[in-house]
Amino acid sequence: MSNKRRSFRSQIQAGLICLCSLIGISFSLSGCNEATDSGQFIAAAWHKQDLDAHMARWLAVAPTPSGMLLSRFSREWKAVPTEGGDLTTHSRLVFVMLKGYEGTGDKRYLEAATRGAEFLLNRFSDPQHGGFFSAVTVDGKVINPGKNTYGHAFALFALSHIARVTKDGKYRAAALTAWNDINTHLRDADGGFRPDAPRDFGPSSSLRNQNPVMHMYEALLALIDATGDPKAVAGAQSVGNFVLYKLLQGQADGGAYIPEWYDEHWKPLPTKEKGGYIDIGHQFEWSHLLASSEQRGLPVLYGDVAERLLKYALKIGYDDIEGGVLNRVYPDGSIDRDKYWWQQAEGLRALMVAASKNNRRELWRRYEQTQELVKEQFVDGVHGGWKFAAKRTCEAGRCGTEQPEPYHMVGMHSAALSLLKPGN
Repeated sequence: MSNKRRSFRSQIQAGLICLCSLIGISFSLSGCNEATDSGQFIAAAWHKQDLDAHMARWLAVAPTPSGMLLSRFSREWKAVPTEGGDLTTHSRLVFVMLKGYEGTGDKRYLEAATRGAEFLLNRFSDPQHGGFFSAVTVDGKVINPGKNTYGHAFALFALSHIARVTKDGKYRAAALTAWNDINTHLRDADGGFRPDAPRDFGPSSSLRNQNPVMHMYEALLALIDATGDPKAVAGAQSVGNFVLYKLLQGQADGGAYIPEWYDEHWKPLPTKEKGGYIDIGHQFEWSHLLASSEQRGLPVLYGDVAERLLKYALKIGYDDIEGGVLNRVYPDGSIDRDKYWWQQAEGLRALMVAASKNNRRELWRRYEQTQELVKEQFVDGVHGGWKFAAKRTCEAGRCGTEQPEPYHMVGMHSAALSLLKPGN
């Protein structure tokens, strides 16, 4: 379907939705009918097909004999020469392999995930100071001994997921130890996290960024699922409260947003020139993470904030003409309208999660519109995988030459299929 045609259909549907609301009748058209089961709007076949394709391709190329999982491949799936791997992408691929096993039952995925987790514990782990090195070679020699908080969040995420899937007490203990090291050594005086530290976790001075905080919260949700440990629940609530009461910026219309960059005391950077901006994809990402919190024993208020973030993201950063999530908003109100792969995945996930709660037709319309955009402009019908950016962004020369690693897509597709299960 062309962008023009999709835009026309979406505008017609939007008008019908408003008409239905005003006159209180129901049509059988998609986007205007009241569905008894919101799951009928989820494109189950597409999610399953694209998920399986992603996982099969990454299973074929990522594992190495040592257990490290590689993430850098060309559009043609040829390995990009690299000295080794980093903590973040290795850990994300452990998660991807676990989702492959859960989705297919194929033990090759579990084997790759288990070997990856062992490599994480044996090669990335720092036996002297605790925590994890930032980067190692394929055979486990340390390249960067520093401690990166973003990478630590994903190490915790990977260990939590393998603990949940395997029920192995070793991984449960490793995940809880990882959180203890993070909470003890990387937390700052304001309740957030330093973005990095030297190997011994000594003092460091740098700007603050919400991204490691967000993924630490995601990892703590996974730790709750894996262990049910009160320390995991308390940790997630402490991070959630920090975000709500320190970072969240309310709007007069009821929306809210979380800025991306801050000074060392978590004051948002004030201008574009000084590095300040709002990442739209992260508003969607925070929305679905907070929306899933209540079922884990976290405050009901988090769900209300999830709605406020979604309201802002849709108003400021969603393209209602062609569909899809825009890149950034700057403090002066200007908008970077580029569209990249991960923001579309997180946007789709947030729309599904929110729409499934009360069958909101305007959200299902945007879900369908963005899915069409992804199928037309992101899914690579020649090489497989997803392209780095939408057509207009690539034509402007802002398109990568490598395959985006699959964490965002696998998480989105897995969430879609999970929402179709009874009880969700």
